[in-house]
Amino acid sequence: MTPVFKIGDKVDLVQKSSSAGGKVSERQYASRIIDFDMIRTVKLSAPIQDGHLVPLSVGDDYDLIVFTKAGLYSCRGRIKKRYLEKKISVLDILIISEFKKYQRREYFRLDCSFNMAYRIITLEEKQLRVKLATDNFNTPAEKNECKEKLAKMEPEWLDATITNLSGGGVKFHSKDYFKKDEITEVKIPLQISTGFESLTFFARVIESTENMKMLKTFDTRCEFLSMSGRERELIVKFVFEQQRKKMSGGDR
Repeated sequence: MTPVFKIGDKVDLVQKSSSAGGKVSERQYASRIIDFDMIRTVKLSAPIQDGHLVPLSVGDDYDLIVFTKAGLYSCRGRIKKRYLEKKISVLDILIISEFKKYQRREYFRLDCSFNMAYRIITLEEKQLRVKLATDNFNTPAEKNECKEKLAKMEPEWLDATITNLSGGGVKFHSKDYFKKDEITEVKIPLQISTGFESLTFFARVIESTENMKMLKTFDTRCEFLSMSGRERELIVKFVFEQQRKKMSGGDR
């Protein structure tokens, strides 16, 4: 296997399966390449978050996203061994797929923390939007009346905190619980190299669970709906710029 990386390159680990059948984590874990046997085993520094060692389990599969001078590359790896070497915690990972150029459309996820806004779609608004989408009107005047009602609605925007963001969706915590498949509207502010952007679009709830660390707070995971290509590219751009900032900060 011809390596596309070098010793010292930074790596993000994204869990894909658990050998024990446990829940797959949504987090990315930062690491660095220590050695490579030029065959199929790569040695990585064990990830550390908030000053604590992250005990990744032997047998679990991860996507390795490698930051090289030639760009981002990825492959699938399986943790073979976890041990100490010269007082440093390291992982031996068996490479089980070919390296490939990492595509932005795969929607790299960014762990983050910044404010956003959301609003709950009322039943009346849902009904009006469904009627418009299906063009279920008897006369043009009836259709115009529906549009006017929607335009006059004054939405109540509520505060939330984004904890995970990608080109495909967002995870945030807020004071509201959402049912699966419920539609909400989100407003996400982005500060990117080309300036400030505020994006607003609808999102479908995938999961909403109680946050065990914050009283009366829920973690909600959504996928974006009806986004333009430009909007998605702006989010992807923001995610990669934030990731590069983490990389430039030394050991993450």
